[in-house]
Amino acid sequence: MTTNPSRRGIDVRLIAALCVMLCTALIVSGCSSAVSEGSASQSVQVAADFGSEPEVHFDAPLTVDGLQRSVVSAGDGPKITDDTTISVKAKITDAGDGTAISAAGSWPRAFTTTVRDAEPGVAESVVGLHSGSRIVVTGKARSFYGDERLAATGLDADRGLVAVLDVDAPPTEDRRTQQSLADDDFPQATFQSGRPIEVSPGSGRPPQTTQVKVLTPGTGAPVADNDQLVFRAYTTTWGLGDVVGDDFASGASSRALSALPKGLHEALTDQPVGTTLMAVVPPTEGIPDQLPEALRHETLVFVVTIDGTSLATS
Repeated sequence: MTTNPSRRGIDVRLIAALCVMLCTALIVSGCSSAVSEGSASQSVQVAADFGSEPEVHFDAPLTVDGLQRSVVSAGDGPKITDDTTISVKAKITDAGDGTAISAAGSWPRAFTTTVRDAEPGVAESVVGLHSGSRIVVTGKARSFYGDERLAATGLDADRGLVAVLDVDAPPTEDRRTQQSLADDDFPQATFQSGRPIEVSPGSGRPPQTTQVKVLTPGTGAPVADNDQLVFRAYTTTWGLGDVVGDDFASGASSRALSALPKGLHEALTDQPVGTTLMAVVPPTEGIPDQLPEALRHETLVFVVTIDGTSLATS
């Protein structure tokens, strides 16, 4: 069956707020082994489309017990250990009836943690994987969250869960690059009612310098260097498509074009007002100092709509 979103859900960002203590069992074991595959995890059908929100299919009710893990698609990034910092997108559903437990719309926002600090259902399942992997984890809520974190979720301890996890290890140094991107190499943006709601991860190496693809051309005056720019940006990471900023939800920004970082300055200069574009910006031309430590070497993808301009004041 295909699960449907529920208005009564748990925002997966709650997981990040809960990741504040070490998992004692993992310390004892040294994270030397991963959760095994079993009949429950094998019965869950998910497309191998890393980074994009999955449709989850299984025959409900699905009987689950201890944690089980199946690899939907194996990544080709660095191998994950218990000391690795990971970013994880999660979609969690009820094994009993297939209803959504994760809050609607929460998929694009990953949580970032070290493996040691993650809840057992994540920590015990990701060790030994390569970055860029998609997995299915099944088990009871107590097994997935652990006794000390379970209460904050509001879930019954014996409630069966099916979790689809996309696991990425943010780069610890700038990614290897290629000279430029062809149109087909750009990530794919998904829009709803005129606003971006998801951007797929990048494929292959990101560009050495900022690359721009116009998604919708504008018809207004071109942006000049002395303009005060009103724009909205939906910002994601190259590796996972994780949302790190969303002006379409929080409200437009107003900045002097000349004050923008090099990559955005070059991307927006001479673009007509009304344009929506995608800019892929390497960290050398981006905003690394404004990002969490784990993302400072990451290439960013900006989907920008230029709403208007005025003459900048000195």
